[in-house]
Parts: sequence; C-alpha cells; structure tokens
Amino acid sequence: MIFEAKAALGSFLSSVSWISILVTYEDKPLLMSSCLIAVLLMHVTAFVFIAWKRFSIFWRAYFIGCVFVLGTSVVKLASSSWTALGLYLCVVSFFHISEYLATALFNPSTLRLESFLLNHSFAYHFAHFICVVEYLIWRQVFPGIKLYTSVQILGLCLCIFGEYFRKAAMYTAGVGFTHLIQYEKRKEHELVTSGIYSICRHPSYAGWFCWSIGTQILTCNPVCFVGYFFASWKFFDERIYEEEQLLINFFRDEYLKYQSRVPTGVPFVQGYRLRYRS
Repeated sequence: MIFEAKAALGSFLSSVSWISILVTYEDKPLLMSSCLIAVLLMHVTAFVFIAWKRFSIFWRAYFIGCVFVLGTSVVKLASSSWTALGLYLCVVSFFHISEYLATALFNPSTLRLESFLLNHSFAYHFAHFICVVEYLIWRQVFPGIKLYTSVQILGLCLCIFGEYFRKAAMYTAGVGFTHLIQYEKRKEHELVTSGIYSICRHPSYAGWFCWSIGTQILTCNPVCFVGYFFASWKFFDERIYEEEQLLINFFRDEYLKYQSRVPTGVPFVQGYRLRYRS
C-alpha cells in the first residue's frame, strides 16, 4: 500500500479511535483510561509520521473520521428518532474514505486529493445539506416517521449493496477505472466485460445510484428520496451518454457488441446508441 493510502487510513483510524472512549466511559473507568492512553498515542503517532508529511491528506481523512464518530455517538447516545441520522453520517463518511483507499489499492497512479470526493460539486454538498434539513423538519413535525425501523434497515442494506457494487467495479476495472471521464484512450486502457461488468456496463454508477437513494430510504426522507432519485438519474443519464460516445470511439465494434447484450445498470438509462443512416 502506498504511503498516501497508509496516511489516510492511519488518520481516519486515529479519529475513529475516539469511539473506544464512547463505548467505555459509562461504568468501566479503568478500561476507559487505558483506551484514552491508546487514543493519545495513536494521535501522537499520526501527527509525527503523517501530519507533518502529508497534512492535506491528514486533515481530510481525520475530518471524515470525526463525522463517523459523530454518527456513532448519535446512534449510541441520542433517542431512537435520531438513529437514522447517525447511521447516515456513518454511511456517508465511510463512502468518502473508502473511495480514496479503493483508488489507492486498485489504481494508485490516479490517486489525488480529489479521490476523497469531498469537493465533488456544489450540488452534491447541497443535497447532503437538504437531506439533514428535511430530517430535522420531519422529526419536529412528525417524529414518528423516523421510527420506521424496517424502512431504515432496507435503506441501510441498499447503501451497503451500492457500496459493494461500486467497489467491486473499481476492483474489476483496475487501472481502467478513473473518477473523471477520459477523453483520450490510454495505452493501458482495455474494455472490461468480465466479473461485475458482465452484469451491467456501468456498475460503479449503478452502485452509486443505489447508494444515493438508499441514504434517503435510511433517513426516511420522502421529499429527498424523490429529489435524489431524479437528480441522480439525470446525472448518470447524461454522464453515461457522454462516456459511451467516447467508449464507442475507443473500442468500436467491440463496445457495440458489449453494449447490445449488457444493460447500463441504472434504471431507464439506455446510454448512447449509434444510429446508422439508411
């Protein structure tokens, strides 16, 4: 594993280590003291070996870990009506740290600070903001909607499935996977049609789409569920359409044959279809 990945993982775990204090603070003072010492040692190690070398990686990974700890704290300490919000914070933070680590493992040559996807777009950040706002409004006016455990479990399962599907796509594609659309064919770029790519043409997008709507089922946000569904669908519809024009140009008949037998993976998205003149 390259140093950047180790730095990100170490920083994230240093932050997450505060959970040990949360678990032991109630009636295990001796164990809590031991955990506190361990946590402090982890932080000293992180600062000495990571922060001074790669501070830009350290603060991002540590911040993601803090969000995960906040989510865990909400689940453990707050009332049941807050549980879904805590799980949502855990799911989102895990997504961002796992994106960076997966890139480091499967295609390290493309690893950048942007691989955390923290600066994805204004629309992406605004969507998270609106999700939290809707959660707070519903909890205030109709708190019972946040207690549908079966719905929350369904949403969490969709998030886990989407996460797995996307990371499986990154693993299978290897050096062929990038976070940005490639407008020129690289010499190592090959068309991947095996593994999870034999199920759908764009498993990373299908996984992210599933993860996206899963977060809103998890939080029991009916308005955001509709908004996320259509916004995500629109984004991937346009993205796949543009990307497949390039893929057809790169791989010609090989991609057209693949396209004819395998769906995109995102509901109701057809992708770019080459039209022949009669």
